[in-house]
Amino acid sequence: METLTIEINNPKARRLIDDLADLGLISVKEEKCPWSERWEEFSKTLPNTDSITEEEILEEIKVIRANSH
Repeated sequence: METLTIEINNPKARRLIDDLADLGLISVKEEKCPWSERWEEFSKTLPNTDSITEEEILEEIKVIRANSH
């Protein structure tokens, strides 16, 4: 057995991989990045601003969580 890491650049490739897995030719195992790495990547996309406070962020989270239940 050989293990490869594949970066998918096109959704059509994912469908092909899923088809191969359905045929039993390959197994797909998703690798989860550690939370710290995911947060680092995500935080790069956020605006760098001090105009919002941590309290305001936490309050917004409370509102969203209350509305999702």
